[in-house]
Amino acid sequence: MTAIYDVVVHKDYQGSGIARTLLEDILQQLEDVSCIQLIATTGNEPFYEKIGFKKLKTGMAIYKNPQLAEEYLESNNS
Repeated sequence: MTAIYDVVVHKDYQGSGIARTLLEDILQQLEDVSCIQLIATTGNEPFYEKIGFKKLKTGMAIYKNPQLAEEYLESNNS
């Protein structure tokens, strides 16, 4: 299993295909890996879905930072 923690491109170069090119190259290098998990920043899910990523049924996390918990967790119940 391999994990990717987002692909970040400077805002001046976003929309030019750099992230897609980088991610396609990474995925090609990982073609023999049976599972590639991705943590994406909020709002970038459609981009990753176009590349072939799908949402997990059982993805879970603990965020100790309240702002990150608010942004990334489905619910913030104790």
